[in-house]
Parts: sequence; structure tokens; C-alpha cells
Amino acid sequence: MTTWLINIEDGDDEGDPAEFVPQLQAGPDLLASANDLVSWSNRTDDVHEPWPTDQNFTPLTDAQVGPHGSQNYLSDEINPNHSSRPSWVVRKLKFPPAPPPPPPVGDGSTIYYCCKLHPEERGKIIITP
Repeated sequence: MTTWLINIEDGDDEGDPAEFVPQLQAGPDLLASANDLVSWSNRTDDVHEPWPTDQNFTPLTDAQVGPHGSQNYLSDEINPNHSSRPSWVVRKLKFPPAPPPPPPVGDGSTIYYCCKLHPEERGKIIITP
């Protein structure tokens, strides 16, 4: 099991959305294995909350994500200069049975997410074997 950190950093230019920047890896996407831990560190002056989406980055509903501590719940809101609570354990997202069916999340090996408070801020976690 490895613990990964994703920094939430200001965009490159004034007015650009914040960016999710994986640490200790090249590229914009985090590569992680099942049972790894992921934590986000907010390096901006705004509050952020990582939130799962479908592969088109449409945020999932509260019912699809479930309550704090559920498998699909990524993090509480993260205040400036703080880290996420709780850390997220890498697993494939699962959806509770409820009509209508949840949006597809690809092949289950990529977790798409955005900031719940700023949906234009987007990231991916690719689950590796």
C-alpha cells in the first residue's frame, strides 16, 4: 500500500481553474493501485472538495456517492492550506441500486473527479494492476 498526495494548486494564469497535481509522478493523472491511499492538499486560497464524476466529468449525485466514509466518498471540503479528510482508499467506484441507473464511469479502472464547488477543476486517478 502506498500513500499518494495530490496538490490542489492555482491555475497557471489569473482566472484559470485550480489544478489537481499528483506528486512524485509525471503527468496530470495519478497512477495508483488498489488499496493505496490518496490525499489532497489544498495550496490555494479557496475551499475545494474532490467529488467523483462520470467519464464526461458530470458530477455524480449525492445519492450515488453516498455518505461520508462510503466507498465513493473522496473527501470532505478542504480549507486553504489544509489536507483532505479522510484519505481515500483506491477502489473501483460502486453505485447503490437506484433508478435511473448511474452514469457510466468507463471500464472501472479510471476514477474521474472534479471539485464539487468548482466543477471546471478536474482530475483522474488511473487504477493500475
